[in-house]
Amino acid sequence: MLREFLEASIRALVDDQQAVQIREERNGSLLRYTIQVAEGDRGRVIGKSGRIVNALRTVAQAVGAKNRVRVQVIVQTDSGTADTGEGAEDAE
Repeated sequence: MLREFLEASIRALVDDQQAVQIREERNGSLLRYTIQVAEGDRGRVIGKSGRIVNALRTVAQAVGAKNRVRVQVIVQTDSGTADTGEGAEDAE
């Protein structure tokens, strides 16, 4: 359910919808979503000062808290590093 929400939200933001990839990893009580988009669309997903990705993280963490799971949303960059954001793990 959460994956579908993230995918629909991100596809609505980007121009190259075919390039959207979301990887879901579960490790105990941690649920991690790694998002990859085309390089030109990365700024649209992150937003000015990270506002869009932080809003997506807030919703994801609220759903996770309801299900007693920590949720982390990461935007993957081409260089192999990732934008995890401040407090991306806190679902409390």
